[in-house]
Amino acid sequence: MIQAGKDHLLFDGDCGICTWFSDLAKRMDGKRQFIVEPYQMFDESELQRFGISYENCAKELKIITRRGRVYGGAFGVNYFLWQKPVFRPLIILIYALPLLLLVEVIGYKLVAVNRHRISEWFGLKACALKR
Repeated sequence: MIQAGKDHLLFDGDCGICTWFSDLAKRMDGKRQFIVEPYQMFDESELQRFGISYENCAKELKIITRRGRVYGGAFGVNYFLWQKPVFRPLIILIYALPLLLLVEVIGYKLVAVNRHRISEWFGLKACALKR
């Protein structure tokens, strides 16, 4: 269940690199501000309340904020990192220099599209879904 008043980080639980990064996010989230779960743990009808579907979540990480706003991909990563004061200067720099933001968005997209291969290259749990 999506809990009101909590930030949720939803990732593809069937993806090795996604799972590895979600474990890293859990370790970084010492104050437990985020509920970090695979999107597959939620009914799609529950996600649709926020305007997202399983198909959307399969393409990129999703953040549902405690206020019900949704951020995806690189913007979701930035929202997560913004909650950690040590990363705020980096996030400010990324948004202050649009070229950096563009590189981040393109980089995220390239990793997302190739996440099956990347998982295999690094010996992470390979995706069970067919490519």
